[in-house]
Amino acid sequence: MKMKKSLKKIITVVLTFAMMFAMTVPAYAKEVFKILKTNATIYSSKTMENRRCYNPDELIAYIGKRKVVVESSNTKVATVKIKDNAIWATPQKAGTTTITVKTERETYKCTFTVYKYVNPVSSAKVGKLTIKGTAFKKNAIYNLRYSKYKNKSIAFKFNLKKGWKLRGGIAYARSNWGATKMSPNGSKIKVAGGSGFLAVAHVENIKTGQMERIHIYFK
Repeated sequence: MKMKKSLKKIITVVLTFAMMFAMTVPAYAKEVFKILKTNATIYSSKTMENRRCYNPDELIAYIGKRKVVVESSNTKVATVKIKDNAIWATPQKAGTTTITVKTERETYKCTFTVYKYVNPVSSAKVGKLTIKGTAFKKNAIYNLRYSKYKNKSIAFKFNLKKGWKLRGGIAYARSNWGATKMSPNGSKIKVAGGSGFLAVAHVENIKTGQMERIHIYFK
């Protein structure tokens, strides 16, 4: 990442799944200025079976109370906007763009890369069910019937292809939550709260930094 003024490259280890439900920005965002993310994945609407599981806006920076101007050098790759004391990027197609943030006294530049979706899963297990990695070849979401798993505590485990690693554990949320909870990979999670229950693995390519969100969605 190149900048006119030195700025650490921070890739968050916290899953930003508020973006998939009710997008909210933490209260402390009003007091800090941090670049959080410098890449995103573009998910085709043709392959996402349920758009409720994915919002294309990526939270990339907190701006606090500062007045800033933000722009993308290539809007065909990603557009940017300011909302809720934060900067959001919306990926459009694979490629690279420079995002410039201008404050009253400083200018920050960072390279933002958009990748096409790549399947990082070799297999996944939901309870006794084994899901082949090919199920995620074109789609980041795998659907299951909620009624079959209702109120059951089952183990979720994602086995990743070589070169990929899990960031944190498995995030899960219910349809009426505005936030998510975390559980270690392979541990049991109770499927409850009604249709819309979601378990997600947030994974990263060790070499390129590309990140993917793999969903198990209970319809």
